[in-house]
Amino acid sequence: MIRFVAGLLALVWSSLAGPAMACALQPVSMLGDGAAEPARPPFYAGLDAAIGEDFPGEVQLYRNGLTYWVRSAPDCENATWPWASITKQVVAVLVMQEAERGTLVLDAPATGYLPFPPAGDLAAPSVRALLRHQSGLRNPDDSPKDANGVPDFYSTGPSGVEWCLAGRSAPLAGGWSYNNCDYIVLGAVLESVTGRPVSALVGERLRAAGVPGPMLAARRPRSLARSGAEFPFDISRYGASAGIVGSVNDILAFDRALLDGRLLSPEAKAEMWESDPALGYMALGQWVYDVPLSGCHGAVRIVERRGAIGGYQLRNFILPEAEMALVLAVKDESFHFGELWQQQGRSFDILSAAACGDAT
Repeated sequence: MIRFVAGLLALVWSSLAGPAMACALQPVSMLGDGAAEPARPPFYAGLDAAIGEDFPGEVQLYRNGLTYWVRSAPDCENATWPWASITKQVVAVLVMQEAERGTLVLDAPATGYLPFPPAGDLAAPSVRALLRHQSGLRNPDDSPKDANGVPDFYSTGPSGVEWCLAGRSAPLAGGWSYNNCDYIVLGAVLESVTGRPVSALVGERLRAAGVPGPMLAARRPRSLARSGAEFPFDISRYGASAGIVGSVNDILAFDRALLDGRLLSPEAKAEMWESDPALGYMALGQWVYDVPLSGCHGAVRIVERRGAIGGYQLRNFILPEAEMALVLAVKDESFHFGELWQQQGRSFDILSAAACGDAT
């Protein structure tokens, strides 16, 4: 028991129906004094080596119907993370739900659901263009920098959907330009077609799918993992683009709900995950591509969503055919995950070990 607590390297799993726990230590402490350590699965040794002792964050894995707490934050009592742009993956799901309900059409102009200020003869972006960052809207990253060097859209300056809709350009005919305003406007579109605040909508739809923990921040969060009061970004200002906060386990629960069909029908999920090679394999709110992993036979289909805000970096990987998901979270802006398509780097090594490794 002591080596579990001292090392924080325990591998603990729960059933799919098991409750989300605040940190990895809880199930260990519940074993009681003298209880035998749970047997490690055969892939653990390779996975532990791939993660490395220097990994500065949390790792959680869903594989073979079980959730594994592989690495846990040392500040166990403070395990709320900003999901950053993993929020976009959630918003894309909500948009697809409304498309299934018939309340919006992906290729219809967004102005059919939300009034835009006049912009001369400029065409309005479609809902799909917003999902794929082809809208031509203003970009919050271009707002003036505050005293901390942060674009003031995210701190003390003007922000919100009105800012995003003012002074837009024509939608992009080709390529894409990453822009948080696209999803802030999508949040407003969702509010218009559902009659519900997007913050309530996120909570209601995720809870209905068995994901009770995450929430869209309504004010500046004060208890983010590994962050003090001096953190210069106001997460709540990111809204539907990057404003969800919750645990790493909540992200994995969202992935499981997607895999299990509790959020979208197979047809809607297939459309959301249909990627375009001309756009760098961008799908709707995420990237989807095939890549060889070390130890697996043939290329593996990967659904990837990244998030990053002020030193926080997250990676959410879903492997649909394997019914598996892996979440990595750090607060270290110098940490390099690498690129899966280059078949090297920490993400590649960890995902290969998690998906393909069976070494004892």
